[in-house]
Amino acid sequence: MNAKNLLLSGFQDFLPERMLPRDALVSMTRTCFEKFGFLIQDTPCLERSELLLGKYGDNEKLVYSFRDHGNRAVSLRYDLTVPLSRIIKAYADEIIFPYRRYQIGMVWRADRPGKGRFREFMQIDADIVDDDSVLADIEILILVNYLMETLGVKADIRFNCREILDALVEICQLDASNGIILMRIIDKFDKIGKPGVLIELADAKFSDDVVAKVDNYLEINGTNNQILLGLTSLLGNAATFQNGSTRLSTIINLIEQSDPKLINFKIDPTIARGLDYYTGLIFETKLIENPDFGSVCSGGRYDHLIQNSSNQFLPAIGLSIGIDRLFSAMESINKAPAIKTTTKVFIANFGENFIVEYLRLANELRRANVTVEIFSKPSKIAKQINIANKKKIPFVLLVGSDEISQSQVLLKDMNTGIQTAVERDDVVAAILKCLDGHLLII
Repeated sequence: MNAKNLLLSGFQDFLPERMLPRDALVSMTRTCFEKFGFLIQDTPCLERSELLLGKYGDNEKLVYSFRDHGNRAVSLRYDLTVPLSRIIKAYADEIIFPYRRYQIGMVWRADRPGKGRFREFMQIDADIVDDDSVLADIEILILVNYLMETLGVKADIRFNCREILDALVEICQLDASNGIILMRIIDKFDKIGKPGVLIELADAKFSDDVVAKVDNYLEINGTNNQILLGLTSLLGNAATFQNGSTRLSTIINLIEQSDPKLINFKIDPTIARGLDYYTGLIFETKLIENPDFGSVCSGGRYDHLIQNSSNQFLPAIGLSIGIDRLFSAMESINKAPAIKTTTKVFIANFGENFIVEYLRLANELRRANVTVEIFSKPSKIAKQINIANKKKIPFVLLVGSDEISQSQVLLKDMNTGIQTAVERDDVVAAILKCLDGHLLII
């Protein structure tokens, strides 16, 4: 069998040319989260099955579960939120609330692989626990926008409120079970459009009156204020509507007043994700240059999921990013970080007689925080330079018998092809100037 065929479907290998930009994406994400005051935590990838099972509704079949060598029922983590709930319950007396945490880790889902969908993928979450304020909602939304700006991509952040959806269910006079079915059909709007939603509602035996009300609901569009007015006209008499509409109105007004540049936030009544756990704000993020890729960052408020050691529910809101999905989406629009190598200097090898000098050079540069590769086997210099070029290493040092006798080093700029003799004692300073963008070599 071809070795590549040994890779399981839905899993990925990452060679350096993809691993480096993916790692850069993770690093930029971490930096953004920390600028908003989130602190990192971690949990094991393997949990007791009793912790995970029963938490994901119909998706429970996607949890990888098995018996370990101690015959214990264990499962690979499906997400990072349920493990967070364990952390809160176990360490509530040690945690300072509100708890702002982020976590980076692999998760596993026995899902059908597809565009940007994998069975093993890296997920990054940021959550604020024990905070029901509208400011917490806004901070999460602005964090998403700040991250997309940092990554150099334009994105639309669309959001809704669970209480708006509950108001629609109330106006349609549906019980809880049928209400969930209704909302799940509405959540397909992006994929099947309004005609598809109305057909599915009819196929699900909803009355003509319900179909007509949903038809009116899906027609609501325009600016954020126009959408709020349309929702008020249709749903204003529902008991849950006022809380939801006030929340949405406050969020959008405060965002717009805080920064006139924040214009890519839009209320979208068709968003109905996370129906098993979201209680308030719900949102999705799509890249403007490739919206068909789907949401690359989503989240919402979940006030009835996390409990403290006294079994009291703690209000919480968070976001979740499938890094591999986001990375694939950025690759699709040629916006993935352009990083080919982390090595800055390549020291060519002229033979064993010069190894001590190569090690000295490398030691000096590494102490100056310059990444260095010494080519380990002497071979034709042209071949070595070609290898450095393929690796996209920006600078090559050439040190042979002539250079050593003259206490010099030849510094070759791989971008210009120009090489310059540098005094041996000035090598580190010369490299640092080049890396700082100074035109030392002309």
